[in-house]
Amino acid sequence: MIGVFLVFLSQISLALASSPQTIFCLIHTATPSHETRAKTILETWAQYCDDYLFFTDSKMNSSIPHIYYPLLNSRDHSWEKIRRVFKYVHDKIEKKYDWYYRADDDTYALMHNMRTLLANYTSSKQHYLGLRWNFFASRGFNDGSSYILSRPTVEAFNEVMLDPDRCPDHHRAEEDQELAKCLAHMDVYPEDIRDENGSERIQHFHPIEQYDIYKDTFNRRLAYYPALREDENFSDKMISFHHVSPYEMRIMDYIFYHLDKP
Repeated sequence: MIGVFLVFLSQISLALASSPQTIFCLIHTATPSHETRAKTILETWAQYCDDYLFFTDSKMNSSIPHIYYPLLNSRDHSWEKIRRVFKYVHDKIEKKYDWYYRADDDTYALMHNMRTLLANYTSSKQHYLGLRWNFFASRGFNDGSSYILSRPTVEAFNEVMLDPDRCPDHHRAEEDQELAKCLAHMDVYPEDIRDENGSERIQHFHPIEQYDIYKDTFNRRLAYYPALREDENFSDKMISFHHVSPYEMRIMDYIFYHLDKP
């Protein structure tokens, strides 16, 4: 299967054009992954963010920018945690960034391709970008493994969080669904970021997992947009992959940034 994985990666193009837009990366990790997933991200794709912050459940190395919430140390607390993360960003992080990218620690992001996509959007307006699912919210929600908010959207989220009727602070794992519900009260909805062929730029699954019958059925049943064939559903302008191991992240980083291509 590693051969299929490598062939797949070879078909993805990397945009190397610079962009004036700035991206602040927020990476969700946990204690067992500090020396594995988080360390690998720190040494690979996080270098291409304009700045970054890990959020976790315990202290990390003091040289790594991070915040931690020891009482919110399981997936069941994801919604409570992400609220506090974006409040921290709003209150404590200098307001000089155009975009805020939230990712899981088993995500590999192609920041150059992300910048190319974001060049098509006005960062001073409200935008909520990601892989769109067609359930829970009437206009869908973006997958929690990898999504992008413009600065005005972060401000809108912080505003609506003050209203417990519209955006309650409760115990729930599915932070992505709750976020979409809260943002909808501010008239902010997911947008279509597929490429010109209708292929997805952000993936919920690992490339090889797309060929799993169960996961393919999941995609076809719950995707917001018509699901394409497995080999057509991946954009050659991919922004992020999910369920990626540290070993695979390093392979990706080498292929995309260090391998001399003909």
